[in-house]
Amino acid sequence: MTKIYQGLGLSCMYPENWTITEDTDAGNVTAFTLESPTSSFMTVTEFPWTVAPREAIEQAREAMMEEYDETEFEPFEPDLMFRGEKMQDCRAGDVRFYYLDLLVISRLISFSVDKKTFLVQIQAEDRDFDTLEMVFRAMMVSMLKSLE
Repeated sequence: MTKIYQGLGLSCMYPENWTITEDTDAGNVTAFTLESPTSSFMTVTEFPWTVAPREAIEQAREAMMEEYDETEFEPFEPDLMFRGEKMQDCRAGDVRFYYLDLLVISRLISFSVDKKTFLVQIQAEDRDFDTLEMVFRAMMVSMLKSLE
């Protein structure tokens, strides 16, 4: 079964055994995180329109570089599945780093729509990422469809 999260002007389907947390600022939701039982997660953060998708990804990448040694960043062109009709801009990249001898992949996808910029961070240990990639993709697609 699936559940549906609604907030930040969008909705997202996710597996019922995942947990959800919200980040707030002055009582307003600014981000939400969907976490799997294995600690893999997808976080969606809302930025003001003045923050471009490229800048949102750069901020996230720099924060990870400060936190973890030897990070690698590889930008990529998001496939058409991640490009909704209303998107004005879309950027993406993968950050790879080691944590406790585990290779971690953090996929960053940022886009602008309706005078907002969103940053989606999908993160998992390498083996979990491969296993959960289709789940993350389905969650992302459901979220993008809610924007149409």
